[in-house]
Amino acid sequence: MAAEQLAQAESFKEEGNRHHQEGNYKKALGAYHKVFCFINGLVPPPAHQDVVSVASNQIPQDKVEEVQRLKEATRLNMAACYLKLGEHQKCVDACNQALQLGQNAKAYFRRGQAYLELRNFGAAKADLLRAEAELGAAAAAPLRRALREALRPRTADGAERQQCRAMLEVKAQDSAPEELAMEDSADVDSEVAVAQSEAPVEAPAAAEAEVDPVDPLTVPDEAPKLPTTVRELTYAWQQTDTEIKVYISFDQSEELQNVKESQVKAAFGEWSATVLIELGGRPFGLRLNDFHRRLAPEKCSWALQSSRITLKLVKREAEHWWNLLQKSST
Repeated sequence: MAAEQLAQAESFKEEGNRHHQEGNYKKALGAYHKVFCFINGLVPPPAHQDVVSVASNQIPQDKVEEVQRLKEATRLNMAACYLKLGEHQKCVDACNQALQLGQNAKAYFRRGQAYLELRNFGAAKADLLRAEAELGAAAAAPLRRALREALRPRTADGAERQQCRAMLEVKAQDSAPEELAMEDSADVDSEVAVAQSEAPVEAPAAAEAEVDPVDPLTVPDEAPKLPTTVRELTYAWQQTDTEIKVYISFDQSEELQNVKESQVKAAFGEWSATVLIELGGRPFGLRLNDFHRRLAPEKCSWALQSSRITLKLVKREAEHWWNLLQKSST
């Protein structure tokens, strides 16, 4: 009975791996969940057993390590799927469950990626160091690059900032094909097979990151705050996978009918953007705060037309945003 359950669980894990490689992460998660339907009821053999097991749900002695590996690999695969689906807290939970079974570099690596997306930079840095201790700097380079990009003026003071910057310095040779398997792939039987299946998809992004001339540590995190006395502007927006256009129409006030370029100030950060129109008296202003994902502020711009101001917000990574702002439902 137990042997049959183990065989069925293993087959669902393989099914999940196939779905993962095809990019169908929800189906993969469905298959991975079924693995635990078959192994959660199994019990280990007694520590001192003198007779052949009579319990139908008892794991055979020679299968104990196999069950442990199956649980661990399945949790890690689920974490990889959650990362792809943007369900970062569930990724953290899956990695925590994997780590309850024993120390694992991939669990630290994937949990670090999820913490980074959740903007828990301290926890992400701690997991990066744990992953590097076991994997080496080259394999953990993708997380190091992303962390280096995120850890800028958020640190408490100049000394701490310099320390973080030095720790997160990345060399060009850190980018190696094997790191791609660690970054996103499911744990199939062969790490070589994983690297071969995943590397063609991820390699272009890694190459692009290497040639980016912008030092992330110099990129502003937030745009300057507006004066507290501004009159709030309204806006509309539309997006492509690479950029967002924000339209601020002058129809909302008669005072905006003859705005000059010298009267407009716009500023961009990775997580916010501001527009200030000073016409004399109480100014007009707009602050877009806590974007859904990071911008590339060094590429953002604005333009003044006769009927509106248009902001061009360039996304740091190409993807569809479900909301413009994290706290918005529109």
